[in-house]
Amino acid sequence: MNAIRLNETYNYRERPPQNAIRLNETYNFNVKNVSFGNIPPDRILEFFKDGRVASFFLEEQLQHWFPELTRIEGNKDHDHLDRDGRKYDAKNFTKNGLKFKPSNQIGKGRKFNKEIAHAKAAKLRYICCDIVEFPKVRVKFVDGKELVKEYPRCEISKGKREDLFGGQ
Repeated sequence: MNAIRLNETYNYRERPPQNAIRLNETYNFNVKNVSFGNIPPDRILEFFKDGRVASFFLEEQLQHWFPELTRIEGNKDHDHLDRDGRKYDAKNFTKNGLKFKPSNQIGKGRKFNKEIAHAKAAKLRYICCDIVEFPKVRVKFVDGKELVKEYPRCEISKGKREDLFGGQ
């Protein structure tokens, strides 16, 4: 099955595209018809560039774009399972970059523990979602072991965005 390419669009009210999960392939989506009450659409689009806002919605949407995923709700150590029981954790790439370390290691006063972070990453596949230009969303599935080899601090700086998503 083919992924939607950059110039094509996805409309929430239409049947979603059916994509197979392939590691290290970049999928491109353009979300349309996002609305909430009387909030102007341009404000909503800005809100969705914030990973704290977008994550809940994207975690739900991912299982529609990729039907082999099932969303796991609640505060688990992963967001999705595939049909073979593999665990996936969705992370958003924002204007500040992407962090894939455990959430208890992110924030003021919290410390990065390489051993714990790498052990968690080794058990996961990450769903990296580029929301910098929302409503354009780029999605890439990456094995956690490979991601920590490239980014051992479990952070991808904003300047490395195209290194992660580009080229496809």
